[in-house]
Amino acid sequence: MATAAKGRAEAERRRLQAIRSLDLEEARPAFERIARIAKSLAATPVANVGMVEADRLWLAGVSDIGQRAIPREHSFTRYAIETDAVFWLEDAAADPRFADNPFVRGAPGYRFYAGAPIRLSNGARVGALAVLDLKPRAFEPALAAALQDLAALVADEWERRRALNDLALSEADARAAQRLLFGIVESAPVALVMTDRKLRVLNCSRRWLEDRCLAGREVRGRKLEELLPGATQRWGRAYRRALAGETVTDARLRLPTLADGRTPWVRVEVSPWRDARGRIGGLLMMSHDITDMVEALEASQRSQRTLKLAMEIGELSMWELDHGRRELYAAGADLAGSLKERTYQWMNDHMWAVIHPHDRPAAKAAWKRYESDGEPYRVVFRVMQRDGPHIWVQSATEAIRDETGEVVRVVGVLRNIDKQKRSEMALARARDEAEAANRAKSEFLANMSHEIRTPLNGVMGVASALARTELSGGQREMVGLIESSASTLESLLSDVLDLARIESGRMLIASEPFELARCIADVGALFQPIAEAKGLELIIEASPDIAGAFLGDAPRVRQILTNLVANAVKFTPGGEVRLGASALRTPDGLDARLWVRDTGIGFDAETRARLFGRFEQADGSITRRYGGSGLGLAISRSLAEQMGGALDAASSPGEGATFTLTLPLVRVAAAAPGSAPDEAPSPDDPLPVRVLLAEDHPTNRRVVELILGAAGVDLTCVCDGREAVEAWRGGGFDLILMDMQMPVVDGLTAIRQIRAREAAGGHRRVVIHALTANAMPEHAQASRAAGADGHLTKPITAEALLRAVAAAAQGEAPDTAARRSA
Repeated sequence: MATAAKGRAEAERRRLQAIRSLDLEEARPAFERIARIAKSLAATPVANVGMVEADRLWLAGVSDIGQRAIPREHSFTRYAIETDAVFWLEDAAADPRFADNPFVRGAPGYRFYAGAPIRLSNGARVGALAVLDLKPRAFEPALAAALQDLAALVADEWERRRALNDLALSEADARAAQRLLFGIVESAPVALVMTDRKLRVLNCSRRWLEDRCLAGREVRGRKLEELLPGATQRWGRAYRRALAGETVTDARLRLPTLADGRTPWVRVEVSPWRDARGRIGGLLMMSHDITDMVEALEASQRSQRTLKLAMEIGELSMWELDHGRRELYAAGADLAGSLKERTYQWMNDHMWAVIHPHDRPAAKAAWKRYESDGEPYRVVFRVMQRDGPHIWVQSATEAIRDETGEVVRVVGVLRNIDKQKRSEMALARARDEAEAANRAKSEFLANMSHEIRTPLNGVMGVASALARTELSGGQREMVGLIESSASTLESLLSDVLDLARIESGRMLIASEPFELARCIADVGALFQPIAEAKGLELIIEASPDIAGAFLGDAPRVRQILTNLVANAVKFTPGGEVRLGASALRTPDGLDARLWVRDTGIGFDAETRARLFGRFEQADGSITRRYGGSGLGLAISRSLAEQMGGALDAASSPGEGATFTLTLPLVRVAAAAPGSAPDEAPSPDDPLPVRVLLAEDHPTNRRVVELILGAAGVDLTCVCDGREAVEAWRGGGFDLILMDMQMPVVDGLTAIRQIRAREAAGGHRRVVIHALTANAMPEHAQASRAAGADGHLTKPITAEALLRAVAAAAQGEAPDTAARRSA
């Protein structure tokens, strides 16, 4: 029973599925034509084709009495589909199955029904072709046979329509598939083209059009050869293989030159596509532009060749210790003791063995710092060679770690710096020797300066003191010649010392506040009398832009300007000399431009080219009219360059010359204290000052005695530093003049002892000036370090000495006196 019920359920499912597979309303006209034939043959008022759906009876037919919807449970057709022959109901009113049927008992009151089942080819009974009447009718075999034929005709129409539907669906599916394929081809993100068997383009992607420089052109229906000339000749064999059913791939193919001049590299795959019947309809060709990859590969190969060449030329060696693969790789020059012949295990166990034993501790320490602090491992050491001497190398090494922090690789590079290192060592030895020679020269110059300045101090001092006595006209002229010659000699000595300091790099440039305008005015005032004596007009042209205070070395600026103005006055027989200054403002200060212009003899281009050389002069002939050492301009240019500026000249013979000094200056808020020169006291004014002089040279003592004696100074003289300290203990001195080089105790030691005892005993600080022939900057610095307030260099002038005494007499602070006396 269960099996039978399951069979009926399956038959019902297939029947309803068959009904749903056909558009009944579309088939209605055909079914109604068949129903009219049945009505005519049966001579009944009603004939129809009824399809038994799940809950109702679908009808298509003709009726003289009208038809209305019939529920499935009240239909006669549901019995007809269960029979194999015609279901003939002679009188429904007499049949107990229809005793309660509303269509029998009520309107329209059917009595007769004859229906032949409509059987499909799959065996499903979907409905029946039936005729109905309002009066009973006995069985008629001919009519029953006719109804079966007409039911078969309905089934044939059903099958035909279903076949047409299936065909339409298939065609729609085929068209949809083709549209889908075309859409895929057209929107593919790669270069893709679809052709027929004659290689005519059916469709293609936008990327294919762009890559082939065909964007904007209509390509459908055109042959590949027309679009890409030469394509068939180059790839015809691949096309034929693909049309035969094979998929052809070329991993690296170069296209012919395109319209934009490119010849790209592509990876191509050509495969056949098939139609619904499985026949090859044409080709699908897909390509990827790999130009960047090919060029990158070629660039990488070129880089490798270049790197190899660079490593060979630069004598570089690279090595890698791979702990994962347990491999040692080495390339380039072999600098680490035939490293290419070593094994991974040897290198892992004896990495430090290639380093010279003397350099090994420093290399290991650097590696520990790299591991602990991350400091880059960049060291220089010697590597041992199997044959020959060791080689100096520069090493850079890094450890590569995995995500757990474990070292998986160690990579290192060695650079051969043996020649460079040995040259540096030789250069260092030569530098040390040169520095030693330079120190020896400097010491010689210092000693010579001291030895020359000591007698020169006597000459100048005695001449200065003698000039203050009653002299005859001839005697005063001789004294003047002595003073002039001594001054020239002192100036030459200063130039030689400046040149020595510049050559040795010991020329120190100060950075202190000073007034540039006052500096220019001082130089002008200095040379005004000299110019007037020659009948020259000295004109000062200072722009307001240079007003104010700036950081710089005022003495050196004055030294340059003094040299330039002195030369201008010297080489100008008549006319004028102009000293001028202007400036271009900058965010930090100004770029000062100072010039000295004269109407003198001038010079030509050849002379200008050598003018700033040492011991060179504009007038170098044997009959020259102008004196000088030829060092002033060379020193001035060097000073200008050390201050960040420049010194240059322009001239023509007979038309005068212009010397221009440019200096970058930083503006400050106030001018340097004491930037203006103090008025020297009159030597005739008595200065009630007690002065202690420590000097071992009798001539120098006598010079000071002569100068200060005429000024009424209470002077005490001692011969060495120990006597100076003992004399100081007596107290009462306003000023101490201390020579630096003395027997028993030198001057610097004596100054330190006095300062220490002043501090320990709470004594008044006495003004101390170093009075010495040691004129180098380091000597002045040593004096200050020992505690001196000033540094007076020999030969000392009466003005400088009296100025220091006057400062002490006026009770000025030691630092002020020091600045003035210095």
